[in-house]
Amino acid sequence: MFISCSILGGIKSSSAPEVLLTNLIRTIVRVKDAGYDTVELYYGNLPNWVGDTIQAALDDLKLKAYSIHLPKFLTLFDEKDFDETVTSAFSFIRACELKVAVLHLPDQDQLAGPQWKRRFEVLLKAAEESGCMLTLENVPYIENVDQFILNEIGKNSNRPLGITIDMEFMYINGSNIEWMIDAFGGKIGNVHFRDSDGSLLGEDGYRQYIVPGEGRIDLHQVVKKLHTSGYRGPLTIEVSHRQKRNIIDAKKFAEDCLANL
Repeated sequence: MFISCSILGGIKSSSAPEVLLTNLIRTIVRVKDAGYDTVELYYGNLPNWVGDTIQAALDDLKLKAYSIHLPKFLTLFDEKDFDETVTSAFSFIRACELKVAVLHLPDQDQLAGPQWKRRFEVLLKAAEESGCMLTLENVPYIENVDQFILNEIGKNSNRPLGITIDMEFMYINGSNIEWMIDAFGGKIGNVHFRDSDGSLLGEDGYRQYIVPGEGRIDLHQVVKKLHTSGYRGPLTIEVSHRQKRNIIDAKKFAEDCLANL
């Protein structure tokens, strides 16, 4: 296993490519300064020069990009934006030789409709052509989400489809790492390594992102179980970058978990 850092917690969405690029570069530099060697990127429907600039920045900083988080609720975009985003994102994935593309599932009602099935097939084909694994994240707003993902993998057993296990969501969903390892095995392509106190929202009503080691999950045990299972992918830190200390402390905790194997 190795440690990676998601840049998702450090960027603000913007309709202007120039503004988003500035946020992306600033966050990538922050990750490098915090001591990381690997990142999980974010990318969507952007001009080629944005991708070229990100690649150049990664090369200059000697940072490796392993995975990418596709735009949230991508399968709910209008037809034109969906098609353009898929073309743009997977062109970037091929250029960077990324191994994993993380997808959030749409809302519960959308999963039963024909649009999800059509667009899911488009994304699977794009992943096949790009040489990466498409992973569905175990989001907490889908009923029995683990079983849903397992069923989709079963229906597409010979295709590059897997799961990104988010530790916080796993805890919120009432699942556990032993069951998930047994159920998904080699289809675990990525792990979002963060903690939880059992609630998605803090006392202020806003989404909280608890730094590993500051919640209730026994993450040392989680890492041991993953290691024993043969998982050798990333522990992807996904916390807020609002305070740089968050990604520094998270990295130290993950290193401690790996050192104790």
